[in-house]
Amino acid sequence: MAYPLVEGNIGENCILNGCKVRFDSPEGQNLFIPTEDITYYESVRFQNGVLLFWEDHMQRLHKSVEAKENFPIDPDTYHFASESLVWESGMADGNVRIVITKYLWLVYLSNMSYPTEDMYKEGIVTTSLTWERVEPHVKVFRGDYKKAVAEASSRKTSFGMPYEVILRGNDGKFVEGGRSNFFVLYGDTVYSPSEDLILIGITRKYVKDAISEAGLKLAEGAFTMEELVKMEQEEDDGPPKMGLFVTSSPFDILPVASIDEQKFSSADCPALQKLMASYQKIVHEYIDTHAHVDSF
Repeated sequence: MAYPLVEGNIGENCILNGCKVRFDSPEGQNLFIPTEDITYYESVRFQNGVLLFWEDHMQRLHKSVEAKENFPIDPDTYHFASESLVWESGMADGNVRIVITKYLWLVYLSNMSYPTEDMYKEGIVTTSLTWERVEPHVKVFRGDYKKAVAEASSRKTSFGMPYEVILRGNDGKFVEGGRSNFFVLYGDTVYSPSEDLILIGITRKYVKDAISEAGLKLAEGAFTMEELVKMEQEEDDGPPKMGLFVTSSPFDILPVASIDEQKFSSADCPALQKLMASYQKIVHEYIDTHAHVDSF
C-alpha cells in the first residue's frame, strides 16, 4: 500500500536531499503524495536539544536498508540536518523524523503525542489487535499495518480511549505494541518475547541496561490474556508483583493500566517503579555526556 513520505509534520520547512524546502512549495507538497517506493524511517526524540541515542537509531536504519535494498546511507549528514532543524525551531524537546528511500532522504520535525504525568503515575489504557507483522525487525512504512493500528486505536474501552495498541499473534500471546515494545515484569524477572518476533526498539536496548541496574533479570517469554490475568490474581496482600509496561523513544517506560476490558495494577508495582527510575538515570547520563556536542 502506497504511503506519503511526510505525516504529522510541524514547522514550515523540512530538509530534502540537503536543501531546505517549504512544505507549502510545489516540491514540499509532493512529499504528501503516497509513494510505492520502499520507505525507511527513524523517529528520534530530542531532549534539552540532544538527539537521544542517535547512534543506535542510525544503526537500526542501516540494518533496515541492508535487509531490503542495501544502498548507502549518510548518518553524519542526517545528523547535521536534524540539528539544524532543532536549532531553527528553538524547541528544547521534541521529535525529528528521518525518512529515506533509494532515491532521496528527508528530515523534518514531527508532531508526537507524549504521555502526561498522570500516565506515568497511573498507567495507560490499551487495546489489543491480532496481527503478525511481516519482517518485524525492518522499520519501513506499511500502510495496511498503520491502518489496522489506527482503527484499533479508535475503539473506546470501558477505561477510556486507548493510548497504545498491544499486538498479539495467532496463538493469543502478546508480542509488542503498535509503536512500542511490550514487557511483563513478574517478581524479579522481566519477560520479553523472542527478538525474532519484534522490532528491536532503541529504548529497549537501554531498558535492558536499566533492568540490570535495578537488580532484575531478563528472560524470554510471552503470555496470553488468560495467563496475565492468572498472574495478576496470584498477588498476595502486599504490593503488586506484576507490572506490564511498554517502551519506546517518545515515552520511555509506561505502565499499562488496562488491556481491552482487563485492568492491571502495573503502576503500583514497586519493582517497575524502580526500573523506571533506573532508566531515567541512563537517559540523563546520555544527555549530560552529549550536551557539549549536540546542544544548540
